[in-house]
Amino acid sequence: MKEILIIASIVLAVVLIIGLIILSVSISKHKTKKMYDDVNNLLLSIEKENSNNKVTKISPKSDEYSKYEFTLETTNYFYYIKVVDNRKNSEICVNNSVKWQLRKTIMDESMNFVSGIEGLMRMDPSIVNNKPTKKLYIIYPNARSLLKYINECEMEFVHPHTDVYGSNVILFLELKNDTSLIAQ
Repeated sequence: MKEILIIASIVLAVVLIIGLIILSVSISKHKTKKMYDDVNNLLLSIEKENSNNKVTKISPKSDEYSKYEFTLETTNYFYYIKVVDNRKNSEICVNNSVKWQLRKTIMDESMNFVSGIEGLMRMDPSIVNNKPTKKLYIIYPNARSLLKYINECEMEFVHPHTDVYGSNVILFLELKNDTSLIAQ
C-alpha cells in the first residue's frame, strides 16, 4: 500500500511539473504574440496617419527576420524596425553597438544582455526607394531607464533622436503617446 502511494505521489508530481512547464511556455508565447501584435497595431496606426506611410511585417520564415521584424516607409525615410522584449521593465544600458546590458538596478553587476540586436546593428542598409534608411529599435513596453556609455566613466540618457551607433532606440509607450517621433 505504501509503495502505491509513493508511486502515485511521484506520478502526480511529474504530471504537475509537466503541466506547469506547458503552462509557462504557453503564457510566454501568448505574451510574445501580444507584444508583436501591439507593435504591429501601433505601426498600422502610423500607416493610417499618412497615405505615404507603408508598414510591412516580415515573415518569421524570412532570412531577414533575425535582423528586423518590420519595415516602415514614410515620406522621408525607410525604417528597419527590431522589437526588443523588456517586459520586466529593466534598465537598458548600451555598452557598445552589440552589447546592451539589462540591469534590475543601478548597482546590478550581473551580465544579462539583450539578445538579437546584433543582426540589425551590423546591417549596412542602402537607400530604399530614393529614401535614406534608418535602423530603429522599439523597446517593449518600456524601460526604467535607457542609457548609453560615452566612455568608461560617462553615460548619457538615450532619447528617440539620440544616435546609438547608427540607429535609434525608442520606448513603445513613448512612441504610442507621440507617433510623430518617427512618422516623418
